Amino acid sequence: MVELSDPVGREMILTREQKATFWREGFLPYPTLLNADELAQLQQLTEDIAYGRVVTRTDIKGIPVLEKEPSIERGEARAANALDELRKINFPASIHETFLAIARSAKIVDVIAELFDDPDIKLLGDQIFMKPPGHGSVKEYHQDSASWPFLIPQNQITCWIALDAATLENGCMRCIPGSQTYGLLHLKHLPQLLTEEMKAQEVAVPLPAGGCLFFHSLNLHYSSANTSTQRRRAWALHYMMAKSKDLSAADEIHVDYISVRGKSYPGYV
Repeated sequence: MVELSDPVGREMILTREQKATFWREGFLPYPTLLNADELAQLQQLTEDIAYGRVVTRTDIKGIPVLEKEPSIERGEARAANALDELRKINFPASIHETFLAIARSAKIVDVIAELFDDPDIKLLGDQIFMKPPGHGSVKEYHQDSASWPFLIPQNQITCWIALDAATLENGCMRCIPGSQTYGLLHLKHLPQLLTEEMKAQEVAVPLPAGGCLFFHSLNLHYSSANTSTQRRRAWALHYMMAKSKDLSAADEIHVDYISVRGKSYPGYV
């Protein structure tokens, strides 16, 4: 049997079938990514950041690092602790070296490089979605590319890592297979597209803690509210090819892009 290898002779991580599944369906479950020590370290760090035991910047380019759940902000719900007040921790790879080290780790970026068939990769941003028990809010159907329409090609890949077990009850990811082929959609057009027939195609992707889901930035995906008693933290890292163009205008804010594998190129991100 001939082993798969990349152009410089490394043994491939993904099978041909896995790569074909990703580009056909727009997503690829990857149930084992972080080891137990890495998982415990990241879980502890989210708590330390939430409780102020790790000092972070309050914002990056005007975007808050800590973002509270809307129902907490409005006084409609109460959390048992500071951790469960939060909806998001924005830019963890930009605020703590442990997150950055894992964002740059070969176990992630080599898979991204294989999916892109490109060795040169940059991180364009990341966030931890906290989804606290009881009041973690729904994230309606959307495409990640809608958050950065100024990047071309619109061909980014998100690595969505479950920091707690993501279940049907606490808000695991749900994707519509093949929807990345529709191109970038405006939110006002989604109601016409998301008919009951379309939603019937939805695939729920429960994951164990430490597993991940790779998905295309144009794939339509969604997560329900967390009405369970179990927390559902997930770290989403967004990667792009280093030979991507940034067409952003002055009013379009993004953090500085981080080279995580290979080379950078003049005139590109």
